[in-house]
Amino acid sequence: MSRKSIRTKLFLAVLALAVPMVVLVGTFAYLQGTKAVKNTTFEGLTAIRASKASQIEAYIDQIRKQARTLSQSRMVVDAMAEFDAAYDELDDMELGDAQRTAVAKYYREVFLSRLAAHSEGHIEPARYLPTDPAGLSLQYSYIAANPNPLGKKALLDDAGDGTRYSELHSVYHPVFRNFVEEFGFYDLFLIDGSGTIVYSVAKEVDVGTNLVDGPFQGSNLADAFRAAEGSVVSGDAKLVDFASYEPSLGEPASFMAAPIVDGGWMLGVLVFQMPVGEIDAVMTNERDWQIDGLGTTGETFLVGPDFLMRSNSRFVLEDREGYVATALQAGMSESDARAVRQFGTTILIQEARTPEVEAALAGEAATKIATSYRGFEAWMSYARVDIE
Repeated sequence: MSRKSIRTKLFLAVLALAVPMVVLVGTFAYLQGTKAVKNTTFEGLTAIRASKASQIEAYIDQIRKQARTLSQSRMVVDAMAEFDAAYDELDDMELGDAQRTAVAKYYREVFLSRLAAHSEGHIEPARYLPTDPAGLSLQYSYIAANPNPLGKKALLDDAGDGTRYSELHSVYHPVFRNFVEEFGFYDLFLIDGSGTIVYSVAKEVDVGTNLVDGPFQGSNLADAFRAAEGSVVSGDAKLVDFASYEPSLGEPASFMAAPIVDGGWMLGVLVFQMPVGEIDAVMTNERDWQIDGLGTTGETFLVGPDFLMRSNSRFVLEDREGYVATALQAGMSESDARAVRQFGTTILIQEARTPEVEAALAGEAATKIATSYRGFEAWMSYARVDIE
């Protein structure tokens, strides 16, 4: 009995020492494994963030080079001079009552009715209608009398009105339209030295208006025109940040502008309306987030200095109504939620005012676990993107 008692006591003593040791070793192994997973995930997120930043910087730089190079081409220099002269000839056109009525009807029934659906305040029709004969003539021939529907006005090559303008349009327009389609731009403009938009591919209600004293003088397209005017000597292309753009029914628009110079004289300005879809394609890997290593819930997005998004959230692209429901719970206003539903975008709507975004805008870079703009805990990596 005594020998058995001693063996039992020894066994219990060893067990008493072994169990805590096993627990300790297991806990240590778990902690080490968790730390390794965390480190690996952080490294992956940092790599994705750096890659996306590099891609978007390279993409914007490519567009800047395209604008600068195209504005210096002989074709664009000639087109600017010829369209400017042909537009001036339209001032001698006599528009009948039927043509003026057709333009007014287009504004009332097509443009302003849709703009009102996307706007909060009162819209005064008289503020938008062109008053000069050239602007009215151009908008009648290429917008009001254009048989193609809204959003497809660019399909018309020749209005068939016998003007020098339409003769030039039939030659240059297919080339510029193909350029816009090939590179995914929304629009391309030629603006003369006085600020008048004498040509655009898309043919929205900004064509034929003046950016100095016309209805869109306060737009960011007007800002782009002024920025390009200031870079005549350097020939640089200037990027203007996103803002709501009325001729595009209030949708977010950004512009790249470059001066058109011939023999030291500025003839005008070439402007690209930036492609939201192409920027999204870069940020979302053409909506294939999993290949980027972001799984089923990861995303990358851009935020401006006003803390509003400059690219689309993954969640609005995948499930607009689900996104809105979650955003409302996180504090989004009803008006912003309505805008997301109408435009299908988070650009200039979704705020991402978090300490991490503030840190990134201040030039800091880090990878950590923190609360996201959606109110959930998330593993995130952030840094400032260098875009002039």
